[in-house]
Amino acid sequence: MADSQLSLLAAVAVRTAIVFVLLVVGLWATGNRQAGELNLHDVLLVLLLANAVQNAMTKGDGRLSVALVSAGTLVLLGWLFATLLSRHPAWERWAVGTPTVVVEDGRLLRRNLRREGVTEGEVLAAVRDQGVPDLAGVMFAVLEIDGSISVIPREPKPGG
Repeated sequence: MADSQLSLLAAVAVRTAIVFVLLVVGLWATGNRQAGELNLHDVLLVLLLANAVQNAMTKGDGRLSVALVSAGTLVLLGWLFATLLSRHPAWERWAVGTPTVVVEDGRLLRRNLRREGVTEGEVLAAVRDQGVPDLAGVMFAVLEIDGSISVIPREPKPGG
């Protein structure tokens, strides 16, 4: 392989790595809820992001070798990122987030809802899905890192 071809592929790898890091930071900044629940809008956003950054990573070069280097760089960085997070729990909490209590003792924690981008309606739907008629029957509701909402109902009062 000629030196110019190797330098082109090295440049593609570097550009791909830069795009990967910026996308990870950008997606992280949108909140941990986004990673767990992909709706049609989210899938469309991911596809558009992929299309938007493709030329930046490959310099508009459609050759197979350029595509393979770019894809290989993304796979390698994804594996590295996952490995680092699994070996460093504090980094994982920073990157992935931690569960957030959104209802405590039947009361919505509105500050946590706003911070996580969760609506009251989403919480109420999760409560009803668990067979609890309203918030008064909830001891805790927790927004999990995968985007789901876990509901812990109140214990029934003895004799009631």
